[in-house]
Amino acid sequence: MPTLPSLVRSALCSAAVLAGAAQAHNVWLEPDARGGYLIQFGGHAGQLEAFDPAKLQSVRAFDRRGRGVEARVEPAQQGLRVVPAPEAALIAVELDNGFFSGSAGGAMRNVPMDRNPGATRGVHARKFHKTVVVWNALTQRVLGQDFEVTPLQGRAPHAGDWLELQVRLHGQPLAGASVRLGENGPVAMTDAQGQASIQTRRGTNHVQVIFRQPVPGDARITENSYEALFSFAAH
Repeated sequence: MPTLPSLVRSALCSAAVLAGAAQAHNVWLEPDARGGYLIQFGGHAGQLEAFDPAKLQSVRAFDRRGRGVEARVEPAQQGLRVVPAPEAALIAVELDNGFFSGSAGGAMRNVPMDRNPGATRGVHARKFHKTVVVWNALTQRVLGQDFEVTPLQGRAPHAGDWLELQVRLHGQPLAGASVRLGENGPVAMTDAQGQASIQTRRGTNHVQVIFRQPVPGDARITENSYEALFSFAAH
């Protein structure tokens, strides 16, 4: 099986490099007609963007028993696609979008503050994703992502059900993260236990979770930006 770095090198020949601002972007998987998933990036105002494949940190798949199974990453015309093993029940993706900086109201450059004279704001942007292929007890399992969204049930919700989720940062329940369905759904904030509820809808649900963490005393950044998208289907 090719390694992720080797795939990154080949994909760089065909994928454009992201150089936009550090807005509310996410990474997620979109099923294709051949049984795989295209790795998508962007989503702000419905716009997709190409991304530097070198920013992709990991792609992991798990079966219903929580065992790791193959998730092959290969170049595609649109960038990169994931081909999971047939028994995959959940797929997890992590992407480090790097450092962005700029001045208030100005454009953000893809460099840290100490390399951008005049910058007053700097962000380290990291993205996390899970796609539920088959709901089961594994769906509730904490996988160890630095910023992780986990439902508190192992059965698929029906459309219209309320789904309770827990958000963790570095393994600990996180209060004060914003949780919403899609980019424009009503916002719920996680409580002291890191929990919040959203009402599901028919079709594919993308739960967007965002947390901004101030970082004092760092010449490169003024905050860490954590964004996660938890995706599943409801019927």
